[in-house]
Amino acid sequence: MKRIFLTLLLFATLLSTATAQYFPVDTALLNKTYRKLLKNPQSRELQLDFFKAFPDNWDDFNSTYRYSDKDGYDLSMYSQAYEHIKALAECYAINDTLYCNKLIALSVGASLDVDAPNHLQGLLHYTMQQRNDVFLYCLSKIEKGHQMQFWQFYWSNIIDGNAKADAKEFKALYKKYKRKYPQMMKRMDIAFENFSGGVLFISDFPPYKYK
Repeated sequence: MKRIFLTLLLFATLLSTATAQYFPVDTALLNKTYRKLLKNPQSRELQLDFFKAFPDNWDDFNSTYRYSDKDGYDLSMYSQAYEHIKALAECYAINDTLYCNKLIALSVGASLDVDAPNHLQGLLHYTMQQRNDVFLYCLSKIEKGHQMQFWQFYWSNIIDGNAKADAKEFKALYKKYKRKYPQMMKRMDIAFENFSGGVLFISDFPPYKYK
């Protein structure tokens, strides 16, 4: 009897874990806060509600907005990705440090792809232009390996992508912050050299088909 109880308990634990992984974000709450924000986009309270409901890290973000061609896969969140990220970009009432820390958490471990990841990367570059002092300060506080992961995603670009625009931005950032954050700028330099114009969309990798 004790063995049966332990087996059932283990099964329940595994089921709970699988469920948590499959539904990492409360999408009903996310959509609810988004709809409310649309009606009153200047409201600090509604911006904060949406900000809190938005995914907190890359795994949650990717699980929420990813594309799948599997039969029966619900693409409703995938189709909402652009509008949700646009709404996040317009959450001007959120504290700069809180906002930048969230974007960093969303980016560490991320892989460039079409649609949601591409839109997220665009938001990173936009935010860096608007709040670069705070953004770089927040980034300097995380572990060096995670800094590298951030820059890897930040500069990831497909061949013949936005490499020229990235080069201009890179030079400006490096010149401005090389004395204040010398080690982080070295990591940024390495990431830029290897990832700008040097990756495929993750959905296109590997660039061959198994026979």
